[in-house]
Amino acid sequence: MRRFPLALGVVLALVGSLLVGQVPGASPVAANAPERVLSGWMPYWMTSPARPTGVDSAVANADLFEDVSPFWYSATARKGGGVKVELNRNFTNGEANVAWAMQRLREAGMVVLPAIADASGKRRMARTLADPALRGQHVADLVALAVNNGYDGLDLDYENFAFSDGRSSWASTLPNWTTFVAELGAALRAQGKLLSVTIPGPCSVSNNCGGRNGYWVYNLEGIAPHADRIRIMAYDYTVQSVGPIAPMDWVRANVEYAVTVMDPAKLQIGVPTYGRARTRTKGGDFRLSGVCPSKRGGSAERRAYRSATSMAAVTASDIPEILARYGLTDADVRWDPERQESSFRYTKEVDWTDSAGNRQTCFAERQLNFVGPDGVLARTQLVGQYGLNGAALWTIGGENPAQWGVLRSYAQSLAPAEAAVAIDATPAVTIGQPTSVAGGVTIGGAPLAQVPVTLEFQPTGGNEWQALQTAQTAADGSVAFQVVLPGSGRVRLSVPAVGSTAASQSGAFDVAVGAAVTAKLKSKKKVGSRDRIRVRAIARPAQAGQKVVLQVLKKGTWRKVKVARTNAKGRVTIKAKAQKAKKRWTYRVISRRAGGIAPGVSQEFTIRVR
Repeated sequence: MRRFPLALGVVLALVGSLLVGQVPGASPVAANAPERVLSGWMPYWMTSPARPTGVDSAVANADLFEDVSPFWYSATARKGGGVKVELNRNFTNGEANVAWAMQRLREAGMVVLPAIADASGKRRMARTLADPALRGQHVADLVALAVNNGYDGLDLDYENFAFSDGRSSWASTLPNWTTFVAELGAALRAQGKLLSVTIPGPCSVSNNCGGRNGYWVYNLEGIAPHADRIRIMAYDYTVQSVGPIAPMDWVRANVEYAVTVMDPAKLQIGVPTYGRARTRTKGGDFRLSGVCPSKRGGSAERRAYRSATSMAAVTASDIPEILARYGLTDADVRWDPERQESSFRYTKEVDWTDSAGNRQTCFAERQLNFVGPDGVLARTQLVGQYGLNGAALWTIGGENPAQWGVLRSYAQSLAPAEAAVAIDATPAVTIGQPTSVAGGVTIGGAPLAQVPVTLEFQPTGGNEWQALQTAQTAADGSVAFQVVLPGSGRVRLSVPAVGSTAASQSGAFDVAVGAAVTAKLKSKKKVGSRDRIRVRAIARPAQAGQKVVLQVLKKGTWRKVKVARTNAKGRVTIKAKAQKAKKRWTYRVISRRAGGIAPGVSQEFTIRVR
């Protein structure tokens, strides 16, 4: 918001103009600050100075993020039983990279909840959580990790229950997992930290949810009261065969079920920013042509076979380059309005050498399904539709940069409109005298009438703002105050959130409140050259030891004659010698700045030297 300096003599005229016409100087409304609709994960390999794409994306779009989770840590098997938490062993120079990334994220004002993956092996975590002592040690280790590193909290990504341990273990794992989340959530909250829990979805691929459907071992309903965030990984619907990444009806089913068993304001829905390429199938056979390798051949032939047929994961940022590589354009990309994601087909040539040493070429028809900017937007829009905490991106750093514009526009559409608040004030005033403050409130260039405006004051050297007066805007959006300030400082106007309008403030306006100084000549008005003169001065507010200065006007410049200090009542008698030259001399007394009170100036008086 803008601030507008105001000369002393025009305050009342300005207030009058505010009441009868357009609000002077009201700044145009800037784009609304967006709602924080995003969260997500940064892979460790995107969080170093050498490969900073994850950190760069988060920092550049910090205004959109509720929080972020760098994937820095792993829970690994501890010798003798249980698990330990350590930096990912593949994260070269991990400590230095974490320090670099944290500095950048903190400077951007980000809430950082590092993610911990379960890398302890099959059923190791389940056994750890089943043992109260080992579980307690794991809780203590996690709390220490958050506290000792100054993180805002942690994100758990313990996927072995779902994808390694086997469904037969789920019934016994569920209660121990629930107890662990409850204990960890309480321990982190006691330290002022947040707990985020990432889980696979509670719905099956046929959109049946709850009960024994989906990944019920994670007990969404049971853990939700103990976590600050629940992130549902609503992606990887299809992994090995050709198919969608995250069909919208399935994503929506997960959300609609989740909000019936937990607070929607805690829920973050996972959103993929990647794709998977697979060889197209028909009737169970790979669609290959030319002379193709066999999966039963020698090692080189098997590698060629895998190159032709295996699934390949790509980031959304890779898509433009892949299209160009195969001579395709955006026109070759198909948008599925039902699944709300995209795909295209291409033919991959695989050159290989057969057992006779002959060079052969195999042609593999591939299909790449992916979620690009339009698909990311469609899933992020669930935040507004269901009142969710946010959309969690996997990954931050692998996205198509084109997504940021559409996501910001959507986030701004959710944010309340911001009013423009203008302010003008008397820049200098004597202590005890009223200060004039005038302002105006507009939205979209139109005046905002009958809204409360609070005049706030921050004393010089202070940090806190204190409310002084509140008044309603007039029909033309103008508002005016007369207030006696306790000292020098800054004033501003604040407007609370009203209806669909966000809380807004003006800029701060500096006001100097000067001391009230009076001076009275105690000696004669006519004196001889270099005779002794006495001047009685009073400075208000009274401060013992307040410096006051007797000045004389010489050739248009005020010159110091004598410095004195006041008593506890603000009084002092200044004793000095008269000027040497015989003429009429003009004097005054000024006070120095003290205790938040600006210098004050007395009335002028004359002494004639004869």
